This record gives sequence, structure tokens and C-alpha cells, in this order.
Amino acid sequence: MKLREYINRLDPEALVAYAERCSIAASYLRLHVKYASKNPSVVLIKALTRESEGCVSLSEVLDHFGITEANSGRKAA
Repeated sequence: MKLREYINRLDPEALVAYAERCSIAASYLRLHVKYASKNPSVVLIKALTRESEGCVSLSEVLDHFGITEANSGRKAA
């Protein structure tokens, strides 16, 4: 399941609980995570995957934030 779909399916209480398990505010989850408007830390990426309790895979979280193999081929300056 895509991360945005997972977040959309959560009722308000479940959304707050998911955010708390990920150690972020519910408002941050609704705005920045849901719309991928900020670059997440590795810790947050892992938490989003783990705390979805198997509903969202690591590759789906990475895809949500645009972190894909296509982007990994870039060389650092």
C-alpha cells in the first residue's frame, strides 16, 4: 500500500497514534510526510515503515519521497 493511501485511511485517533509511534507530531505527518514536502531522515523512513505494521513497505516509503534507484545513480559534486 502506498504511504499516502495508508495515511488517508487512518481515522483521527489512529493517525495521532501512528505519528506518536514515529516520534513526530500528527500535524507534521498530515502536512510534510503525506505530501512529501520535506526530506525525511533515515530514522523517520524506518519508523514510517516499521510503525505501519506491515501495511507500507520500505520501498513504498522510499518511492513516496522520490528516493529511487533512478536517483541513486547521480554522482556527488
